[in-house]
Amino acid sequence: MSIILNEDQQLMVEGMRDLMNSENWDTYFCQCDNEHKFPERFCVALGELGLHQMINPPQFGGLEENAMTTFAACWEEVLRLGGNAACIWSSTTYPVVLREGNEKQIKIAEELMATNKVLICNAATEPMAGSDLGAMQTTYTRKGDKYIINGQKTFITDALYSEYMILTALDAETMTKYTNFFFPCNLPGIKISPLEKLGLKTNSACEIFLDNVEIGLDDMLGAEGEGFNMQKDDFNVERVISGLYCYGYALCAFEDAAKYANQRVAFGETIARQPVIQWKLAEMAMKLENMRNMVFEGSRRVDEGILKPGYAAMTKYYCVTAAQEVIDSAIQILGGVGICGEHRAARAWRDVRASRISGGTDEMMMRTLGRAIVKAYK
Repeated sequence: MSIILNEDQQLMVEGMRDLMNSENWDTYFCQCDNEHKFPERFCVALGELGLHQMINPPQFGGLEENAMTTFAACWEEVLRLGGNAACIWSSTTYPVVLREGNEKQIKIAEELMATNKVLICNAATEPMAGSDLGAMQTTYTRKGDKYIINGQKTFITDALYSEYMILTALDAETMTKYTNFFFPCNLPGIKISPLEKLGLKTNSACEIFLDNVEIGLDDMLGAEGEGFNMQKDDFNVERVISGLYCYGYALCAFEDAAKYANQRVAFGETIARQPVIQWKLAEMAMKLENMRNMVFEGSRRVDEGILKPGYAAMTKYYCVTAAQEVIDSAIQILGGVGICGEHRAARAWRDVRASRISGGTDEMMMRTLGRAIVKAYK
């Protein structure tokens, strides 16, 4: 697949390259990873270049044309040069509020967005409702001019430092209406507890406990009962973005490994001259080409409004699993350098492994894709 960027897109990509070359960011990313801290300074820098707003509705700073393709091209360059993808999800939470929110909610989102930080989390997953969100038990009850929220959410990305949350809850009276709400994270009755993770350490994952949390009627986000329908297209876009950042991490690890292979001498010659290393690099390059094609094809479909669940699932599954294979091979080529000294390839391996569960497990992606294939040939 030929991916040709226009002049404006090329300038945006160059801006990302200039940012990545402006300092040795890897020291900062390593520190954030070790301390389980969100890389806020980097997030703000990307936001100042317009990256977070790119896929917003155009009236809120988003691009008029080719928004997702441009977004993918910019992130590809950021990640190829060793960038951290922790703030990539800020681009998926704001559009929901800006598109579906009332006047008050849109104003809040605009004020938060102006900070160029990730300040909204999306609270859907529960202890017994991960892949099966239909098993959700968190409820809302109307009481006069308020709603009362009770329940528990878990594995909620970025909840530790978000100021607001989008929360999906079930009508306690009928137990049939899944509805979204948008309200502050610091209300009485809310307790947020961070969880330890294998990877993605610069994004917090938290349990959220909600005990008789009172919110206003105007905190409902969109229409009652439309909680899942409102975000179903966003979930598909999220899966393309998962494929994008995993591809970017794999591309960085591949380039690190290829450069190292041309420097590391063993038995009197560089290991890049060894057929077994060349075979590894060739397989890695083929997988990267496939990942890139899938990500940019998915981005094109988002831009044209034709992305379907099957292709989104295919993109996430293939890119995440292929990325881990590429990064694993990169670490094998890097040898001791790859597993010691906090090499960024090792961090990428942990992050990608966690991504095979977060945002939709491998198994759920294959289930979704399989269903789409069967339906197409009925």
